[in-house]
Amino acid sequence: MTPAEPEVSVIIPSVDGVRGGNVAHLMRQLREQTCKNLEIILVTNVRPNGKARNEGARRARGRFLVCIDDDVTLGHDRVIANLAEILTSDERIGLVGISKRLPEGSSWFQRRCAREISRSTSPVYAELTDGDLVDHMCLAIRRDLFFAIGMENENLVRGTDPDLRNRIRRAGYRIAIAPDSWGYHPMPGTLAGMLRMFFRNGMGSCWVQRHYPELAFHDAEDHTSPFRAQTSRGRRIAGFAWGQLRNLLQGRGFYFISRLAYAVGFLYGAMSRKSGDPWFDRQYREAA
Repeated sequence: MTPAEPEVSVIIPSVDGVRGGNVAHLMRQLREQTCKNLEIILVTNVRPNGKARNEGARRARGRFLVCIDDDVTLGHDRVIANLAEILTSDERIGLVGISKRLPEGSSWFQRRCAREISRSTSPVYAELTDGDLVDHMCLAIRRDLFFAIGMENENLVRGTDPDLRNRIRRAGYRIAIAPDSWGYHPMPGTLAGMLRMFFRNGMGSCWVQRHYPELAFHDAEDHTSPFRAQTSRGRRIAGFAWGQLRNLLQGRGFYFISRLAYAVGFLYGAMSRKSGDPWFDRQYREAA
């Protein structure tokens, strides 16, 4: 039963409201959380996800908003309570997230990719840790702050995470990862699926840099790396080349070819100057 005045509003954007059965599992997990003073808002068939989250926020009644992706499962029954307690205890924290782990039962391919590919997993911290990689996998923010910074950018398919974090920082707030709090986020199950994901991400990055260059932010490689809002094109190219060399030297073959797929997607986007290119638009929108 949804409380009359919930403290927490959990927003789950989902294209079909099913996601292979994971949405039902996630909602069961939410009902079993120790934080009972919450409402669950499932927003279906709204793209991109930033627009879906905004729709959920407009419907929300809770003091805190928690956004969770529809392919995520929670690590234990105190995740939501931990997020709410941190926002309650420290007004300086504007955004708080959780650590990312690979689901139990993942295939050897998924485990290998998780070891090779940065940002796919993160350590579980014993204490509150400031960091840059809080993302929409699972994050919490005060509802009034969410509206004060202008909500989500509804035009972006890729890059909503760094855009939100940047506006939180500009408003003078800290961003942190909750201790002893994690969720499970799956990697693509096949090499073809991995390459398709990186290719679409490359197209999306090109689209953002073409239409919203001021929002093309740099993503750190891990939670605790220093934040850099934007970097020059030359530095990005040099960083890509150096990263690929390291991938080869360290035997990270799957990450190497995935990054190549990203570069091909970016180049395809750069060459597809006609905004009405139906294949480009379909691939880009399907990534939402």
